[in-house]
Amino acid sequence: GSGSGSGSGDDDDDDDPADNADDGLHQGTDDRQDGGDKLLRTWWHRNGNEYVGLEKSLDYIRDIWSSKDCNIDGILGFSQGARLAHLIALLHAASNRRFFPGLKYVIFASGYGDVPLPINLLPVGPGWDDTLASFTVEELSTSEMRIELPSLHIMGLADRLIPVESSRAVLDAYANPMTHEHPGGHHVPMQSAVVDIYLNFINDAVDQAQAHAVANVPDKKQAEVTSKEEEPQRDPDEDHAQVQQDECESLAMIFPDEFILHSQILNERGEVVNIKREDMEAGLGNGGEGRRFVHPISYAIKIRPPSDQIVDEALWPSDDELSLRVTYSSEYPDASPRLTLDHTMSLLQFKGSQEQACLKAIRSAAEDEVGMPCVMGCVYAARDFFESGGLAASVDFTPTDAYANDAIEKSAGTPEDVQETHSKTTDELLAPASLERIAECNRQGLEIAGSVLGHPHTTTTNKEFTSWLDSGDDTIYDAAGSGGKGGQWRYTIGLVGKPSAGKSTFFNAATAFARQRGTDRSTGSNSGVIGGATMAPHPFTTIDPNVGYCLVPAPPGSCPEHDEGIDKSELSIGSTHGRDSKGRRLLPVMLKDVAGLVPGAYQGRGKGNKFLDDLTDADVLVHVVDASGTADTEGNALGYADEEEDDENGSKRKRGAGSHPLNDLNWIRNELLEWVYSNLAAKWDTVSRRGRSRLCSMFSGYGQSQAFVYDVLLEVERYVDRKEGRDHVLDQLESWDAGDLHRLVSAFLGVRFPMALALNKSDLPSAAQYVRDVQNALPAHGAHVGVPLCAQIEMTFVRNSVIESLNPSNITNTDRAVPPDGVWDSLQSAMMLREPVLVFPVSDMATYKPLSGMNKYASGHASLPNTGMISCLLSAGGEAPSLWNCKRQQYNIVSDDSMHQSALRDVLVMKPGSTVEDAFLALKSMNALGGEFIRAEGAGRIGEQSKLVKKDDLLGKNNCILKIMTNKRTKWQNSS
Repeated sequence: GSGSGSGSGDDDDDDDPADNADDGLHQGTDDRQDGGDKLLRTWWHRNGNEYVGLEKSLDYIRDIWSSKDCNIDGILGFSQGARLAHLIALLHAASNRRFFPGLKYVIFASGYGDVPLPINLLPVGPGWDDTLASFTVEELSTSEMRIELPSLHIMGLADRLIPVESSRAVLDAYANPMTHEHPGGHHVPMQSAVVDIYLNFINDAVDQAQAHAVANVPDKKQAEVTSKEEEPQRDPDEDHAQVQQDECESLAMIFPDEFILHSQILNERGEVVNIKREDMEAGLGNGGEGRRFVHPISYAIKIRPPSDQIVDEALWPSDDELSLRVTYSSEYPDASPRLTLDHTMSLLQFKGSQEQACLKAIRSAAEDEVGMPCVMGCVYAARDFFESGGLAASVDFTPTDAYANDAIEKSAGTPEDVQETHSKTTDELLAPASLERIAECNRQGLEIAGSVLGHPHTTTTNKEFTSWLDSGDDTIYDAAGSGGKGGQWRYTIGLVGKPSAGKSTFFNAATAFARQRGTDRSTGSNSGVIGGATMAPHPFTTIDPNVGYCLVPAPPGSCPEHDEGIDKSELSIGSTHGRDSKGRRLLPVMLKDVAGLVPGAYQGRGKGNKFLDDLTDADVLVHVVDASGTADTEGNALGYADEEEDDENGSKRKRGAGSHPLNDLNWIRNELLEWVYSNLAAKWDTVSRRGRSRLCSMFSGYGQSQAFVYDVLLEVERYVDRKEGRDHVLDQLESWDAGDLHRLVSAFLGVRFPMALALNKSDLPSAAQYVRDVQNALPAHGAHVGVPLCAQIEMTFVRNSVIESLNPSNITNTDRAVPPDGVWDSLQSAMMLREPVLVFPVSDMATYKPLSGMNKYASGHASLPNTGMISCLLSAGGEAPSLWNCKRQQYNIVSDDSMHQSALRDVLVMKPGSTVEDAFLALKSMNALGGEFIRAEGAGRIGEQSKLVKKDDLLGKNNCILKIMTNKRTKWQNSS
């Protein structure tokens, strides 16, 4: 419930600002004026300190409050209505909650408290009990009673009618008032960010249900009094405080124009320091001895990049000042910070669903980096959200949909016509096609995807790309590529497959159970040592996706040590994450095990589209296939067929009684295809009328930039021109049939989700022929390579290593446990389908010793293998991470004197199209470098003479070894 009103009056007494808003109008609650326009209504007139009409207003609200159909939790009051809300709260408190029972909170917009209480405040007469009969207004005015109700006070800095000072005057009447100041005037702000403040306050107040302390006021009259103070957040300890301060300073230097410090910095005299831009560039804490941060540290960073870096303005909200606000907890970075968005947009400009989707992406990035500074990654996660079309994908109602509905209403002659237009089916909007044509178009899409994956990265400028969207001109482009922007790559591999194919087993082998805790489900023992993803021979044992870091061998030829014929005898080449049994450098990658698919999932069957939506974070897919053929398409175990069949040598072999693995490939890809197809077809009327720009934005909702989508669209257009003689088909969407759309979706999925196969259960008797069938058919159904393995046996090796590392006498690996080479090979083959650019930052181009600033990452990042995985690596014949101390069973921070022992230790995983500047920014975000870029040197081979490289040079194998020099030393440089 809310009470609101606007005051007006021309009393001689001008102490009450809302009462003097209008010079000539005195309209009471029930008064009428014949022959006039509609007049303002007030809660009272002021006559000195008497509020004439207040009694009638209080009776009116009391009657509503006590009606059987009314259930009021709080009051929102504006201007004079805010004054009335305060008086109601005061009466509620003074009556020990008997007046206006159940009141839980009050919200004041443009309220005021710098006037005396009205002399007729205390209600009397029918309907009021005598609780306050012995009170006087003077006693209430002079008492030290503070109202314990939660209160939120909204003040406009430009409010000329109710100055901020007047609004602040009422704060002293409340125990724990919350305030929000907005830049506007005399109104209730309704931007979505402010609405969130209201909603959060209301939710907290309603949920609080706190017990109200009752104290005495003069003459022992009962009233609410507070002795409760909000418990302040405790300051972080020295280590956490240093990490927080270092990250805050680094971000201020990286984003001097975008950084806004909200908390304070004090000098040695305890005075607040006025932070200027030069402080950002020099370091917030470098203004002299004695400067210290006030905790909790809070700041904001503008999310929107410079205009020349934006591909499409339509992807971004209208507010250039949209910022990510960060507030550290005392335990940060071991706990996530408080992350919110600051902006001035209304709900029509930036819907709540869009804001929440953006925050979800930001907070997901923060959760993945718990234990390390994460804000830089959060900023880029926010930018990626918008650049990949998240704004359009996270809202049910879009401007183009509004345009479509408006057009229908204007063109419809009768209500029946409108109904008929709205009831068109997808089949009517998109011309039908035969099953044969759809199958052929799907095949063509895979052919197109193969050509796109084989092309170099697109180097289209932002201006050229925007021009193409607007005009349809494609003559300026030479080749299609992988598309998208450069930068550090948070590489993610998704696991898909039918239920019980072995995905969770594969996941546990790849991650060494590092993300879970609990009992050992594979043996049923209650050791409390390891847990892992749930495994069982029936569908849907994985309800929500399991997510964790895994280790992936670097693609062949991507590391300097891969070069043949180079003398590496004098170098001890390290690796931050260790090496596998084949000596391959291991890279940290996020692995996401999504619950098993069943036929019809895109229509909601089984766990429905949730499984499919969980895949949008993935860069490539590993399809875990049951190569034994002993389960049906829904993962139910069927065992072997009664009859045996002949193998190539004429011997009898067992045959699985379930589905053929090639059939599983077919229907699982079909689920992915129909998922995207059905989403597009449902809006085809809008898409076909709005053209290629709308089509491009529709695809951007699947976690890719519009530049990436453009590559696929352009290649499809060229293909159709060559094969069918139809030029510029993207400008003729109204003539498309179902086959055309299937071709496009098939091509997009082939590029967006290239797939490698983990041919699991290959040790079973029926698997040999099925494995040959699949490998002979490749590439097929979007899959390019297949690796035979037995995830169960490899997981057993990993599990035994984990247990053995914790209790060496507990267990040893047996013949039925083999190193997870098949898992590693499968992951590597998937990464090779969308290969990253690897960059090796060094501090010296002769010795290749690492940057000291990377030591913290190399010894404490969440992606580093745990003790069990390191035990697995060593047992398999691999190498532990460079900073792992085997004797102490922990990571060490190396000294500068010992850094020569580990050359080329660190590696940055970068997106294709990344520049030297992208590598520089990545290192700054990791606190490995400080200051501004001066110059850089690069080399492509060990022993090669280094050469100067420019900030905008593309990164590649010719300059993968990189030394970057800046104009400011970090703390580790100053101490060296």
